[in-house]
Amino acid sequence: MNAPCVEARRDHELGVLHDALTKDSGLILVVGESGVGKTHLLRQVASHHSVPWFITQCLAGTSSLDALLEVLGVDAADADRRGAVLRGLARLGPIVLAVEDLQWADPETLRLVRFIATRIPPGVHLVVTCRPEATESALMNSTPSLADRITEVQLDPLDASEVQAVAAHQLGGHQLSLTLAEELTRHSGGLPFAVLEFLRAIKPSSTVERDVRRALVETAPPVALRASLGIRMREVPESCRHVVRAAAVLTTAAPEYLLGTVAGLTGPTLTAAIDHALTTGLLHERRPGLYDHRHTLARRAVLSMLPPDELRRLHRQAARALMGITPPPNARIAEHARRGGLLGTWMTHAELAADHLIAGGNVMAAADQFSAMLDVSALPWTDRARLATKLGRATLADSTRWGNSISVLGRVLGESAIPGMARGRLRLMLGLLLHNRAGDIRAGRRELFAAVQELDGDPGSIAWALSALAVPTYGGEPFAQQRVWLRQARSLVHETVDGTTRYAVRTNEALFRLATGELDPAPGAEAAGARAWLGQRQTFADAEPDRYSRAVVAAAQVRVAFAAADWATLEERLTRARAAAEGLPLVLAELDLIDGRHRLARGDVATGKGLLTAVIARTTLGPLPLHAAAVAACPDADYEHALDVVRRKGLWAVSSDLVIRVCTAWMCTGRVEDATRLADEFAEAVGDVNAPAAAAAAALVDAVVRPSVAAFGQAAAQYGAIGWQYYECLAREQLGLHLLSTGEAEHLTTTARAYDALGARGDGERCRGALRAAGFAAPRKRGRRGYNNKLSPRELEVARLAAQGLTNREIASRLKLSVSTIEDHITSTFRKLGVARRSALGPLL
Repeated sequence: MNAPCVEARRDHELGVLHDALTKDSGLILVVGESGVGKTHLLRQVASHHSVPWFITQCLAGTSSLDALLEVLGVDAADADRRGAVLRGLARLGPIVLAVEDLQWADPETLRLVRFIATRIPPGVHLVVTCRPEATESALMNSTPSLADRITEVQLDPLDASEVQAVAAHQLGGHQLSLTLAEELTRHSGGLPFAVLEFLRAIKPSSTVERDVRRALVETAPPVALRASLGIRMREVPESCRHVVRAAAVLTTAAPEYLLGTVAGLTGPTLTAAIDHALTTGLLHERRPGLYDHRHTLARRAVLSMLPPDELRRLHRQAARALMGITPPPNARIAEHARRGGLLGTWMTHAELAADHLIAGGNVMAAADQFSAMLDVSALPWTDRARLATKLGRATLADSTRWGNSISVLGRVLGESAIPGMARGRLRLMLGLLLHNRAGDIRAGRRELFAAVQELDGDPGSIAWALSALAVPTYGGEPFAQQRVWLRQARSLVHETVDGTTRYAVRTNEALFRLATGELDPAPGAEAAGARAWLGQRQTFADAEPDRYSRAVVAAAQVRVAFAAADWATLEERLTRARAAAEGLPLVLAELDLIDGRHRLARGDVATGKGLLTAVIARTTLGPLPLHAAAVAACPDADYEHALDVVRRKGLWAVSSDLVIRVCTAWMCTGRVEDATRLADEFAEAVGDVNAPAAAAAAALVDAVVRPSVAAFGQAAAQYGAIGWQYYECLAREQLGLHLLSTGEAEHLTTTARAYDALGARGDGERCRGALRAAGFAAPRKRGRRGYNNKLSPRELEVARLAAQGLTNREIASRLKLSVSTIEDHITSTFRKLGVARRSALGPLL
């Protein structure tokens, strides 16, 4: 096979070949497996060589002798035609005679080549190409005297870095990652021919890495490779063919006994068949005693030549053979059984394999396995219910693809109307997915309530369901009822040994305690996030074990950064956290809350209010601290209804923003007595809890209803002590407003400047508005440098990219900023330049 791969550099091999050709005469042997580039190497040399080349190729089943005799003017019937060939070569010299693929030479041609090799005339070079396995038998074995006089050029497959270079040339300069190049090298065996054939189907684009990965799974072997292997397979004994096919079906390196079991061979016949496969290069000894095909494409080529019925039979043989291994490789057995039509064997071992994946932490692969099994509708319902329940558990553990799982669980649940433990367990998983992943709190709680009724006899599952219902930050049930459910869950959970169930109940107990402001050191991302709401000092794990936990931690860290006025990179952190939370509505709602508050603080009222309004609508049944915080921050929200929920549920410790908002609003509207009663009720509720943020809020609302410089100062100091600098600013703003009512404007002026320095332009403007209303001149904004009507350097950079036609998302990606930041820059640029369209920017820049 010709492998025109100029990107695969062969400088060393070319040098050896050139040096050999500078001698007066000689024999040159170019050795390499099919597709490694032997033909291309010869053509490279010939194209730059001043001496004429005669190249002939040996083909299986044909003779190359006639063409050579014709060129040399030798009569085929000449009794001394070998001597005539030598005289003809001498007459034409200097000349290079190249004989390709000597392994396919017919006996007469092979004898002639050997004869020439031992008597090469001056000025003549004989270049022979063949495969490694044919070197001895084709030439040197019969002409031992040549061993000292031959020049051998060994062509090895490309390594990963060389494959990477070939790919870059073929893909228009796009360089694959080294990991992907290594995978492509294993797939192709590093053969330039195979690499190029594979890459020809890939179009250079921004998705080239993804396209290459997909093609590695889907691409069929090249036609030329299939044809070559077909010829070689016909040349070997039938027992050898059986072994080669068995190796292809097994897909991984296998010992001799396993190949024999699949191939149906034993004893000396099996040993001889493997020896022959190794000698002919059809198999390769991967490690001592383990045999396999040289590369993935060769394996696929062999499989592509098998009739469907034979392929299914071999898969059945492989499944049965692998079942004899201890411990059994369940995933491999399941795959062979599936391909061989052994449905029962597939289901048994696929389930065992999925359980093993879960134990190893690879729950997404396990979920895929369970989903595939549930596609078989012929299974009994009890089996389908068990598998669907396992799918639910796997999805809860580490999968954001809950949509498909909810659909599958709902479908299986609808297939049987008979109440029982299997339905109860299925409902439990469906309810948890709806509640904790999809954010459909109402539907989730409905399924959890129904599950409790059907789970008689399974105390662990009942405990899990009750503990989930008991978390007071969800649902509309009274706090007292949820406390009862938690007590029941605690008493039942001791009757199960299932670690996942016990951990879930422990986590829900921690969330219950933390919602009421108690200290609980429970591990896990959700507990850590709950502690952050309380203002408790919290260290987040560097690497959470699953994607859901990583998303929860990322959101909590962004929330802490907002409270701490750590805003320099807040937008970028929001963008990263959104990417981590993709497919998790409740986590995204928390990020929307932070984003909305940040936008309001910066003065982007419309967008901020829109985000907060959406959060309020999505969280009416939980998470209720999220709902309360969104109501507190959103202008015109119905905060009194939210307050009723907080009071009924006893969620004072995690709803301090709402209490501050209500007390402040009531004081402004003259409801002083109501505000005072609420402040006292709140102070009593959080007085003995471990909630530093609530304690600071209690000090602030007490200052609001009983204003004094000392009281406001105490509240600000408490926020500062827990690192919540933004809330400290808010408390100082309240102090500034109190002092403003006495005629002192300096404190509020200082606070406005502090807001400006932070980037909270909206908050700063609110302070200046209060100053103007009181008859004081509003201070000039400080903090960041002002550019008046001139574009800032960043605005100019964004404007130039927009003028080139890039979208806001494309500009954000290039500058590593959030889309919202780009929108702000574009708006400001339009205002300063007096334009309304991007097309008008170019001439003004």
